[in-house]
Amino acid sequence: MEDARKNPITCDLPITNEANIGSYLGVPIFYSSGVFFGTLCAVDSRTSNFHQDNIKTLSRLSKFFTYVLELEKQVNLDSLTGLYNRHYLYSLFEEVLTPDNSSKGTIMFLDLDGFKGVNDKYGHEMGDIVLKEVASRINKCLTEKDIAVRLGGDEFILLFPEMADVIEMEQKANEILHAMLNWTIFKHKLTLSASIGITIYPDDSKQIRTLLKYADTAMYKAKERGKNNFQFF
Repeated sequence: MEDARKNPITCDLPITNEANIGSYLGVPIFYSSGVFFGTLCAVDSRTSNFHQDNIKTLSRLSKFFTYVLELEKQVNLDSLTGLYNRHYLYSLFEEVLTPDNSSKGTIMFLDLDGFKGVNDKYGHEMGDIVLKEVASRINKCLTEKDIAVRLGGDEFILLFPEMADVIEMEQKANEILHAMLNWTIFKHKLTLSASIGITIYPDDSKQIRTLLKYADTAMYKAKERGKNNFQFF
C-alpha cells in the first residue's frame, strides 16, 4: 500500500494517523496446514517506500514463522486430536498457580467408557475417529480460558483456571457427560460414555502430578459407581 492515508480502507482508521502510517506492507502467515495465523506487517511514515526486495524479505520471514509455529505445535500439541499435550499442561500449570495460592481452579480427568470395545470391534482407525470427535465435543464445552489436554489413549484432562464454585463444577461436568453420549459413526451405533474425576487446586494439592493422581482416583470411583458420572476426590 503506497499511502495508507489515502487508501479508502485505511484512511479513516485511528491507527493510521496515530502511528503516522504512510506506506504499508503486509504478508500473510499460515500454519503448515494452510490455516491463516496472522499478518506480518511493515510500515513507514513515508509513502511509496516499499519495493520488491522488501516483499521478498517479508515473505521469507513469513515462511520462517510458519516453521516456528509448526515446531511449537509439535512440542505442545497432541498430533491426533490437536489438543494440548502433557508437556504443555505441566509447563502451563506453573503459571496458573500464583505465589500466594490465591488462584483456585478445577481439574477434571475424563476417561471414555467402552472405548476398548470400539477398538477391538472396529479397529484403531475407528478409535482415532472417536478420539478426534471427543476432542471436538470437549472444545464445544469450554470457554477461551479453559484448557483441554489429551494425556494419551482415551484419557483427557480439562483445566478450568477460574472455576472454584462446586455447583459450577457439577454443571460443567454434567454438560461434558451429556456431550459424550449418542454416538453414530459411519452408520455404526457405538456404546460410549465418559467417567470424570474432579479435583480442586490448591485445596487438594499445589502439585500438578499429585492433582492428576487424585483426579484419576476420583475417575475410577466414577467407573465403580456405574460409569457415565462424575466424582470428587
